[in-house]
Amino acid sequence: MKINILAFTLILISGFAFGQNKMEKCNKLEQTEQKLCKDNVITHIISDYVEYPQTAKENFNEGTVYVRFATDENQNLKSLRVLGESDENLAAAAQKAIEKFADAEGKMMLAQSEVYRIPVKFELE
Repeated sequence: MKINILAFTLILISGFAFGQNKMEKCNKLEQTEQKLCKDNVITHIISDYVEYPQTAKENFNEGTVYVRFATDENQNLKSLRVLGESDENLAAAAQKAIEKFADAEGKMMLAQSEVYRIPVKFELE
């Protein structure tokens, strides 16, 4: 159990360093390309926070859940909702992943008073 916690912590730390490095590269792009670049980095990192629901695995449910969320002037998560129709379990897992991200490394990566539309993919191996 301790090894799993340590491994997860190391993954998050390395993911954070990866994310910060990628965000710096995004900042060097032209203004029109920066938002897309940053959204792609955030999408990649959020995938590390996704926990595939057991019932969805058992039912072979896969798909992409599109989530819209906004931040306030302090980079806190202000609103969060699923866009369109999605499997209930996958939608809940996507929201939970974004909440975890926003409470952890996302706080430093998310912009102030910004709206994000992020795809969260669920694919069985």
